[in-house]
Amino acid sequence: MNSIRTAVVALAAVATLGLGSAPALAQVQGGDSGTAQPVPRPKTCTANGGTFFCGGDFGDGKTYVTLSDGTKQLFVIGTDHNMWTTWFPPKGAQAAWMSLGGQNDFANKVKIVNRKGNAFSVGSRSFNIGADFFRDRDAGGNWSGWWTKAVHSG
Repeated sequence: MNSIRTAVVALAAVATLGLGSAPALAQVQGGDSGTAQPVPRPKTCTANGGTFFCGGDFGDGKTYVTLSDGTKQLFVIGTDHNMWTTWFPPKGAQAAWMSLGGQNDFANKVKIVNRKGNAFSVGSRSFNIGADFFRDRDAGGNWSGWWTKAVHSG
């Protein structure tokens, strides 16, 4: 019985890692019908201790921002289709990967917009909704919730 409990706990711990634990085809709610649509699974790359999507609309998969103190912050879309970040201070070790969450269906490389010093927004396109979702980082390093703006054709 203890070995079953140990296996269940180990499996739950692996499932929470996010950067390398998503199934080959994530199922997400989306579209007008509200039915689950499979999110295409692109190629994966591994760097800096994380596995993330690359190739196609993901390019090399990595988006960097250099902050005023020299810290380089890296953003990727993990294999769970959510946004992840880590950073590299000028002196010291790489920070642990941190999930910024998302829509569970991000389908392209992270983009940086509205940059003003150490404040900026990060975003990616939702596969099922067809809109870009963003989070804002203020100059002090605090993050907003997710927001979107309607996709305009024209």
